[in-house]
Amino acid sequence: MDSGRPERYLSVKEFGGVFGWGDDTIRRLISRKVIRAVILPQANPRKNTHRRIRIPESEVARFVRVHSNA
Repeated sequence: MDSGRPERYLSVKEFGGVFGWGDDTIRRLISRKVIRAVILPQANPRKNTHRRIRIPESEVARFVRVHSNA
């Protein structure tokens, strides 16, 4: 990460788009702690069916590095 600019955070949909995976797959990997993510607080937890989750952009590179077969 460049120390001069703040890190960007991806939504579940954006992270899934990088790998071609669906939202449910990404959420499952987060709940199993395979993907590191930040879970944001909700103003009204009954209103939303899914938690608000953001994944650091650096997690894409870490995930690829750890899970690559090369």
